Amino acid sequence: MKLPKLNFDWKKILSYLSVVSVFFISAFVTYLFLSNGKAPATNSSESPAYAEKVKDEENFDPEKPFNILLLGYGGEGHEGGSLSDVLMVVHVSPQEKKVVLISIPRDTWVELPVRSDIKEFHKINYAHAIGSDDTKYPLKEPQFKGSIGGGELAKYALEKVTGLPMHFFLSVDFNGFKRIVDDLGGIDVNVPVTFDDYYYPIKGAENLSCGKSEEEIAALSATMSGFILEKEFQCRYEHLRFEKGVVPMDGETALKFVRSRHSDEHGGDFARSERQYSLLKSLLGKAISLNALTKWPELFDQFARLVKTDLNKDVIKLVVGEGLDLSEYKVFTLQLSTENVFKETKSQDGQYILVPKAGSGNWDEMHNFIKLQLERF
Repeated sequence: MKLPKLNFDWKKILSYLSVVSVFFISAFVTYLFLSNGKAPATNSSESPAYAEKVKDEENFDPEKPFNILLLGYGGEGHEGGSLSDVLMVVHVSPQEKKVVLISIPRDTWVELPVRSDIKEFHKINYAHAIGSDDTKYPLKEPQFKGSIGGGELAKYALEKVTGLPMHFFLSVDFNGFKRIVDDLGGIDVNVPVTFDDYYYPIKGAENLSCGKSEEEIAALSATMSGFILEKEFQCRYEHLRFEKGVVPMDGETALKFVRSRHSDEHGGDFARSERQYSLLKSLLGKAISLNALTKWPELFDQFARLVKTDLNKDVIKLVVGEGLDLSEYKVFTLQLSTENVFKETKSQDGQYILVPKAGSGNWDEMHNFIKLQLERF
């Protein structure tokens, strides 16, 4: 679609609005919207299970904190494309002008309603996939179906884990993420640790034989499994290296930076969360510098093509003319890990999972920990 020629840079403004909305603006929009005593028009309000939550939003106290769930997923052309690689809660305290980013590991083991009468334990990143697939899961509750079903089921899972109500969600796939960074002209990211990753997956190379015969592959598969087996197929991966310090990144590089998992120096989900925090702060800083918030209504349709959300156009328009200054808000991070609330274990079918230290499905201590940390910031 060809954008009209106006006296401002559409691509930069689109990028700014996309980034800030995906990571922060939604929280402020919610504050403005709910302080006017209205309720959002979302599919979830049709479900009796959400009636009490909607009522609470109608009586929302603008002095109190609220939460937005952010999701990043692979999208079309990626293996497991509907699994959410990134799960982050944006906790906003309007009166205190602070934002807390809460990162949730994707290996968190949580019970999910795969049918109206059946719940099963899955890794939390699977919630978005279940909600996004009405063919494989046709008997889900109504609020977990349709175009925002993935986001709604992810909100359900995050509420269970954190004990915090999820007022809205925003999700973006890898292509949307890369476009955001590239349209910004790239970003400068503070890399916390120098690291190498020799096993970053190459898109489209997942099934290459790497010169091995069928007999050799069968022999390897008989004695190996999982990532140990995958490491035998070097041609499916590329080598990444990031040096500590401020590094300029385009969209493709930024995506690799936040997705990398198999580094000996800085690997795994917890290290990846630290990198995501660093990148988000870089995105926010550059986005704020564009100072283009008032152009939002003219760009909503383009923005809607980059993300999925249960926010609507009327809500977004309330931002215009309010003079929000995001630079006034302090940003903090809270990483849930084995250092505080989780312990490592395996599921009955051998998956690596994270469960509360109090035991699988027992979230009370985690809820109390999160509440205490939010009060301390």
